[in-house]
Amino acid sequence: MGINIMCLTSAGGLPLFSRKMGNVEALPFSTIGSLNGVHMFAKSHGVSVESTQTENATVLWKEYEDSVIIIAVSILNEKRVLIDLLDTVFSAMVLSVGIDSIKNIKNIERLKRDLRVSYSTIDSIMECLDYGDRGINSSHNIFNYVETILCTEGNELQTCLDMFVERVSSMFGCVMIENCVAAATESWWDLAQMERKLLTHVLMTNTNCTIFDIPVFLPHESPTVPFRFVGVCLISSIWVGVLCGPTPDLSAVQSTAYQVWSPVLTTLKFAYQTYPRNIPHSVQIHNSVIGILLIETSIGKYLSCTNISGSKKEQKSFSEVLKTFFYQAASILVDNDDADTPSETYWCAEYHKLHALKDGNTIICSMYHSSIPTNTMRLISQQTLSLLTKDSNIHW
Repeated sequence: MGINIMCLTSAGGLPLFSRKMGNVEALPFSTIGSLNGVHMFAKSHGVSVESTQTENATVLWKEYEDSVIIIAVSILNEKRVLIDLLDTVFSAMVLSVGIDSIKNIKNIERLKRDLRVSYSTIDSIMECLDYGDRGINSSHNIFNYVETILCTEGNELQTCLDMFVERVSSMFGCVMIENCVAAATESWWDLAQMERKLLTHVLMTNTNCTIFDIPVFLPHESPTVPFRFVGVCLISSIWVGVLCGPTPDLSAVQSTAYQVWSPVLTTLKFAYQTYPRNIPHSVQIHNSVIGILLIETSIGKYLSCTNISGSKKEQKSFSEVLKTFFYQAASILVDNDDADTPSETYWCAEYHKLHALKDGNTIICSMYHSSIPTNTMRLISQQTLSLLTKDSNIHW
């Protein structure tokens, strides 16, 4: 199970890059050329070709800005998910080089070189897919939803973050614990949903240092003029990221980070103890629940909790099962505003059961032991949802 992604120029079909993930071979240039030829032939006759199905794969074409075309060949994933993937990949390209460089391609080789900086972000995006193989290095990341962590120290982290962004003349900032947002400014949440997700991908792929300063073009907010995305490692696995203008310089940001965050190092360490459970240990979940995926669709955030018992043995497997369940079953609830259609769905498997419940803009996907009676899952899901969203000590 896997995927190949190719990006080519619309005018001449010249390849800009190709990426793959999963148990698939890279497509030869002749195959890429043939796939592009299908699109060009259809376009020359006034027809738009969008997708096709083979015996075991889905092929998707999508053109952007009448300048580049991105092609995906995927095994397992549905067309709807692949459309999200291609849109996000294109946004990652804009984030790296700006929309003008893509709309008006003057030098192919230079654009290819400039796009290399986006490869790690694109690979991180591809990990959001469901590969159906627990051995593949995928993650439980979900397209365009930012992962969060609920810790009792959230209010104190928020206060320090607001102080920090003000001192560096910014309005956009977040604190991340193991790639999960623990606190963020209001302006950060006001960014487009895809922009927030892309910035977390950028931060995730640059944690091999202690501080970074990267120019980014926000695809919706500022596709032609770059911001500076500055990330500072506060302690191991905890980062603060801010969007800045030309000033202050990197050394000034680092100095300010030390001044603001050094007095609360103990708080940061306590907050880190919430991971990988991602919810405070004081929150007691029903003992039949072995995993939770909580999603806020209007804001674009989610919480993954698969370490309820404190054991890491099957944590990754549980989180991937929940992601598969969301993509293949529960995602139909996201745009379900029709009062006559169901607001719940469930799966029953040999070793576990899964149940999804929608309440307003919130969806909870719960994973249970297979022994639980099917008719009791709704009640426990409702209780768990109320527990996580109405606890005064945590702010979902």
